[in-house]
Amino acid sequence: MNFRLFGIDVEVQASFWFTTVLLGINFVDLSRGPAGLAPLGVWALVVLVSVLIHELGHALAIRRHRIQPEITLYLMGGVTRWQQVLPLRRLDHILISLAGPFAGFFFGGLLFAFREFAPHVAERLPLLARFGLEMLVWVNLVWGVVNLIPVLPLDGGHVLEQALGPKRVRLAAGISMIVAIAVAIWSLRARWLWTAMIFGMSAFQSMRRLQTLGPDDTADDPRPRAPAPDVEPALSGELLSLLLRARQAVADEDISRVRSLVQEILSYEERTGEPLPPRGRREAFEILGWAALVTNKVDEATQRVAEARKLGEVDAALVGAVHFAKRELSAARRVLEAARAAGDDRKEIVGPLVQILIEQGEVARAAAIAYDIVDSLSEEDARKMAKLAFDSRAFDWSARLYEAVFERQKSAEDAYEAARAHAQDGNYERALDMLRKAVEAGFSDRSRVWSDNALEALRARSGLETVVPRP
Repeated sequence: MNFRLFGIDVEVQASFWFTTVLLGINFVDLSRGPAGLAPLGVWALVVLVSVLIHELGHALAIRRHRIQPEITLYLMGGVTRWQQVLPLRRLDHILISLAGPFAGFFFGGLLFAFREFAPHVAERLPLLARFGLEMLVWVNLVWGVVNLIPVLPLDGGHVLEQALGPKRVRLAAGISMIVAIAVAIWSLRARWLWTAMIFGMSAFQSMRRLQTLGPDDTADDPRPRAPAPDVEPALSGELLSLLLRARQAVADEDISRVRSLVQEILSYEERTGEPLPPRGRREAFEILGWAALVTNKVDEATQRVAEARKLGEVDAALVGAVHFAKRELSAARRVLEAARAAGDDRKEIVGPLVQILIEQGEVARAAAIAYDIVDSLSEEDARKMAKLAFDSRAFDWSARLYEAVFERQKSAEDAYEAARAHAQDGNYERALDMLRKAVEAGFSDRSRVWSDNALEALRARSGLETVVPRP
């Protein structure tokens, strides 16, 4: 079951319904015939609505950072995932974790207030509606409190983890394990078997995490990292020279020269009597793959990737490029995003990824990636991405890109475009500041400022006339 809610993709897996029915089985009264199943249906709707509200709290908090989330409801409840572009602060992660329970508190609190302050209305509701109201209040308030217990993987556990920081990941896991054991024991004494099972599993997971972490281990840094150093045997100078010349031949689209150089590489053992390392053979096949793509021979490129894969890990840029050429956009995106998350910001990685995101309608994310590597972009490419972001209403990223180009070239037009984007984003003080910089850089078209629709909201505020007098 898949649908979109407030522009967010939601997937409801079959296992979610299985658990929901299992938890509500006690509400079934078979002695009443088919009518005895009605409370179970109401219970299933209550759980669906409550978990969705909880996950929407997380999702909307994430979307404040111009990141597109997606929600999955599954066996143990729900999870909100997102692809992070730029690193978030620990405080941001804490607020995102708290947003779920507090969305439930708000919703449950509204229903509780309705029940308490309008009892005459609540009491007139049909029996099933009153049952649903009671369950909605109970699930959203009680489960919200439970979710704040500092136990991983609950929201309270994630808050604890972020509050202690990456240098105290073992401490967070230890606290999580102790608290989970305590809650599980208390639940067993209260005969709350489901709760005892959930916290027992959490205690086990925390214990396993403690076992896998060394005494000096810290949590993974969410920021992109540089690729791991190459541990394969070094290639000879001759092989390195041949590979370098073959890659240059690909760039020059001199395919006959590419094939000649690759043939020299593959005959290395025969010519020198020294074995050709797997790395050298793999890179030769990769070069043939790039050459096949240059000549639009996608099937041949696919075959070369398969041959190279037998000899080790293939260059993610080539794998992504082959998927992209075959219009397998989702597969290409997964490969390229994984490479970029590992710190690979080559144009062969970022260029296709940005293009895929634009094709899939995620212009804001594409602009965010472009901004992240803006120093390696040409001014022309940065401006194109900034304009596309503006046209797609990703004003914040548009403004950042234009500002980055302005800092590089000090062009008045770039500062003016940044001001327009800031004004559309509602950041009026920054818009005025960029207009001031545009004027300092030589901008003098006052009539344009006072007629530009993008600056309409800015004209309604004080301060503009001191920067750009009326014409």
